[in-house]
Amino acid sequence: MTDRKELLSEVLKRVQRNYKQMVEIERLTKELGDACSRNDNESAQMLLKMRGEEMERASEVKAELQLILHAADDNQKKEVESWLKGEGASSGEFEAQKIREFSAQTAQVTKHTIELDRVISSRLAGKDSYYQSSR
Repeated sequence: MTDRKELLSEVLKRVQRNYKQMVEIERLTKELGDACSRNDNESAQMLLKMRGEEMERASEVKAELQLILHAADDNQKKEVESWLKGEGASSGEFEAQKIREFSAQTAQVTKHTIELDRVISSRLAGKDSYYQSSR
């Protein structure tokens, strides 16, 4: 991609979509915890499937984002990658500011979702929890 505005617009679309998907994954994780608390195995299985599908879509968006960045020149790529990490100075462009904002919000939602998942996993699996063995 040679046009900076087009690059930033395409990156912003993917970052925004990824944020929405992470919010949905967080919601499904909360519902999963509720279903597990009620010992509702049928709902828990359905929610696990739905969450897995949403995670797959999020992975696809991340792959699309990598393809877009691969097509950018090295300077643009480094600049956008720093915004995606919540680093680097914003250029003042609307898209650049939104990329940083959505990336920061996505990181927060992801962190919260992992904590929810950790609680659910520990409650269900105890010492055999994925999180217990990965420390």
